[in-house]
Amino acid sequence: MNTSTTTKKELEEALIIEKVLNGETELFEILMRRNNELLFRTIRSYIVLESDVEDVMQDTYIKAFEKLYQFKNDAMFSTWLIRIGINEALQRKRRASKIKTIALQQDENILQIEDKNIMTPEHKTMYKESSCFMEKAIDTLPEKYKIVYMLKEVEGLAISEISKCLDLSNSNVKVRLHRARTMLKDSILSLTDYTNIFEFGNSKCDRIVANVMEYIYKSQPKF
Repeated sequence: MNTSTTTKKELEEALIIEKVLNGETELFEILMRRNNELLFRTIRSYIVLESDVEDVMQDTYIKAFEKLYQFKNDAMFSTWLIRIGINEALQRKRRASKIKTIALQQDENILQIEDKNIMTPEHKTMYKESSCFMEKAIDTLPEKYKIVYMLKEVEGLAISEISKCLDLSNSNVKVRLHRARTMLKDSILSLTDYTNIFEFGNSKCDRIVANVMEYIYKSQPKF
């Protein structure tokens, strides 16, 4: 990450935060829009259902706004926001776990009683399918590895920044990242059905057959 760019961004964010704290609350939208994707991917590392992810994002932003006066400019706003988001996600999971336990107990009682804009339609379909495949593979990772992988490989955060977000040492982040990559590779291999790769059927098959047969019919001598 470019140090001068980071410093400039931090100074700009500090000014926005100062203005928000001084009453220009509409400027908080700038901070949200800048961090929406990062926050989504962070929380998505802990929670799968997207409607729940959005709820947690909203709770995170509300808490960040309410506690904005506590933010210290010795760290990036995104780092501070990620830590709030992770805490909110973990709290949501704990609450969901309690609800699930209560529900199970009740059941037992009852029983006792690329730039995508310039892609061709075919490329867009392939991109969407490959993205879904990767998301499915990433979802198989345990949380502590998934969050590190998401922040480094998907969001492109520096190791040092990830260590601050997750309160880990740089070496621990690197170890988890290496482990995540290895597990992800194994997961992709297990999800892949090699009998279905490089298939040549359906529309492709029909198109070739039609073209060849058209050529054959045209090349036949006419009597």
